[in-house]
Amino acid sequence: MANKSRPKQLSFRVSEEEYQQLQEKISKSGKNQQEYILSCVLEKQIVNTDGIKELIPELKRIGNNLNQIAKRCNEGGMLPSEAEVRKHGEELNKYGSH
Repeated sequence: MANKSRPKQLSFRVSEEEYQQLQEKISKSGKNQQEYILSCVLEKQIVNTDGIKELIPELKRIGNNLNQIAKRCNEGGMLPSEAEVRKHGEELNKYGSH
């Protein structure tokens, strides 16, 4: 007989190792299996990570730029002025738009 407050039933498959891990966590939690699984599923925030892979190359470029700046500072070299950076950025944009 179905639970009237929870008429929907779900099932899913796990490996033997996953089953053992799940049973250990359920046992340590002090909850029954249903309570434990529901708390895991419903009380966790889901974060969509679509698009992260596209950000990695950009983050690497930024990191490389920071490393170059740090190296130049540690060598006692002069960093380019903001005006020089803007000028070079504008030149790069001209080439990039072709």
